[in-house]
Amino acid sequence: MRTILKNISLPVGDTKQDFRLTKLDAFSGVWLLKLLSHAATDNLQDLILSLPENDLNSLMRVCLRSAFALLPAGPIRVLEGDNWGLPDLEHDAWTCLKLTIEVVSWTLEGFFPESGSPS
Repeated sequence: MRTILKNISLPVGDTKQDFRLTKLDAFSGVWLLKLLSHAATDNLQDLILSLPENDLNSLMRVCLRSAFALLPAGPIRVLEGDNWGLPDLEHDAWTCLKLTIEVVSWTLEGFFPESGSPS
């Protein structure tokens, strides 16, 4: 059986926050490959940051819907539709970008030469 879940810890503000990532489904994974295949670099962070605004926005939304914050009461989705599960992340661009990179890396593990987890 494939492993599709991964737990990571990222700094959020002054503390560490635990997250659970889910690999994107096959349709989203193929869309992701298509989106990133036109980039001029193998570096995953550079690929993501070089995307046009609309593509980056779409990618971040897809990825943040595949990330869950692990809280004492149980996991909550970082982004559910247009609603933030963790309201603090709505204005935390750096953490949201790191989560996006982590989900992309986890989904495409082994596809890009530098696709090992950035965290």
